[in-house]
Formats: sequence, structure tokens, C-alpha cells
Amino acid sequence: MATFSYKRDGLPLSLIRLHDTILKGLVDYFEKSKEVRKGIKQSRKAVKQALKFAKKKNVNPGIKIGMAREALEGIREELTYTRKSIAKTYSNLDEALDRIQNERLMQPLFLIEKAHELFREKQVEKGMEMLKKSLDELDKKVLVKTRTALFAGTSNQVTALKDEIEEYKEGKRLGKKKKENQ
Repeated sequence: MATFSYKRDGLPLSLIRLHDTILKGLVDYFEKSKEVRKGIKQSRKAVKQALKFAKKKNVNPGIKIGMAREALEGIREELTYTRKSIAKTYSNLDEALDRIQNERLMQPLFLIEKAHELFREKQVEKGMEMLKKSLDELDKKVLVKTRTALFAGTSNQVTALKDEIEEYKEGKRLGKKKKENQ
């Protein structure tokens, strides 16, 4: 995570750099990863065999076409889970930013606005009380409510998707073992 140097460059620029790294990783994965290359190779081989069979026998090579489709479907599932992962992590991070904004900015801002109104109405004591409350909110170093909401809950969408992907990968591994044993 050397590209994620938010202390020096700020979080927005660091996120753009992280995006660039992830984007390059996506392209590399679907170009060069062992699993994808193997699926493409199996599909190509099955299509060549289907062409040979159809040319020789002049018959529909359904089994070979099915093998090619199966290999490509595996890659499509990988893309689908990647797409779901991006969507779920985006929504989770967006929700986290909303919570941070509410706790860090909106609560103190509301108290400051309320104090401003009280001062205009010549209620100096109540206005000072509101400013003290806003100062207490601003002095908080840790986002207690946000941390509790985000980290204490174990059943969020990202965790559920992670479990789903792990089950998918495990099923895929078991399917390979069954084919190898046959």
C-alpha cells in the first residue's frame, strides 16, 4: 500500500492513486492470472476440437461447445463477483463517509448554528452553553459512534459478500478435485 500515503498527500489524492493501482491490477488479473489464462486456454482448445469434429463428421459438436462455454462462464462469474465487490465496498465506504460527516461536522455545526441563533435572540447564557457543547464535540478525537456502527457490526453487506465469494471459491476447488478424481 505504498501508494496510499494519505498523511502526505491527503486522502482524496491517495484514493485516486489507489484507484489507479486497483485498475492496473484488474487489467493484469484478467490478462495474466493463472486462472483466467487456464479458462481461456481450455475454451480455445474446446472450440478447436469442436471445429475439427464439425468439419470431419458434419455434426453438431455440442459437448465441446459446452466445455468452451463452461470455461468462459467461470471467467464471467469472476467478473460478476468483482463487480459486486466494487459496488458493495463503494456503498459501505460511502455510508462510512456519511457517518463521519454527521459525527465530525454536522453535530458541532448544528450546535454552533443554534448558539448563533441564541446570541441573536439575546440569550447569551444559552448561547455560551451551546458553544461549550460544540467545543466538546470538536475536542473529541475518536469517532465513537461511527467506530461502533462500522466495526462492531459483523453482518454488513461486505462481510456477507466476502462469505459468498469464499463459498464460491471453495465450491470451485471441490469441483476441480472431483473432476481430477474421476
